[in-house]
Amino acid sequence: MQTPHVDSEQQLIDNLLKSGIVIPPQPAVLIEMEQLLGKPNTKINTIAKLVARDAGISAMVFKVISSPAYGLGKQVDSLEKAISVIGLTQMANIVKSVALRQTLGGNTKFYELFWEHSGEIAQIASTIAWKQRSVCNIYPDQAYMAGLFHDCGVPILMQRFPDYGKAWPDLMADDRKYNTDHCVTGFLIARHWRLPDFICQAVRFHHDILHTEHKATTMVAILQMAMHIHNIHADFQDGEWEINQSRVLEELGLNLEGLKEFEEEIYDSFKNP
Repeated sequence: MQTPHVDSEQQLIDNLLKSGIVIPPQPAVLIEMEQLLGKPNTKINTIAKLVARDAGISAMVFKVISSPAYGLGKQVDSLEKAISVIGLTQMANIVKSVALRQTLGGNTKFYELFWEHSGEIAQIASTIAWKQRSVCNIYPDQAYMAGLFHDCGVPILMQRFPDYGKAWPDLMADDRKYNTDHCVTGFLIARHWRLPDFICQAVRFHHDILHTEHKATTMVAILQMAMHIHNIHADFQDGEWEINQSRVLEELGLNLEGLKEFEEEIYDSFKNP
């Protein structure tokens, strides 16, 4: 017998799907990439040629891997070289993250601001993962993916409810107004796009670290820290941080005394790659 929590969550998922929310399918480039990666002895240049076919995705991939979190410096001038350094799995994760933005798109000012915000959270998260790699055991590409997907339910809900997002950044207020949940919507997208389960769970619980377990807890802690650092510099309200701070610091191997220095170091790496 399922627990009441599971029952209520499944009911929420069912209600979201019945409300007319459409979960976008994976782009053709991702489907083809998964097929190639599922074959033995797939060559690096085959994947590189596939990614290069989409100029938009290719350009964004170069932008992502040029961040300090990947430690590649300026020597990477081709997709083949990038893949040979970071590996096929990490490259696939980066391409999947970049394709998300291209698929959900949006051409209004709010969409532009939303993707700028999500992109910054993703970059900060990947920097945190790299900085705390010996403690967290989370790769930068995984943290980047979780950062970009963490609020991906928002543009989907905006398509269903034109006024959704007007309470930004207080998305919980819009969730209550429209009887929906941007976290669950994001979870459905992440699961449909076949992201690793711990990242799907991190998307589902990125506002509530107490409901995660195992590797998802560390991923949520990274997201919480990334959102906290972003909120400080964006002058956003940061009420959740007070609730989750001690758990986040414990999970990331940090202490309160060194927090400010850590925040400044991460933000400086993000702003000055």
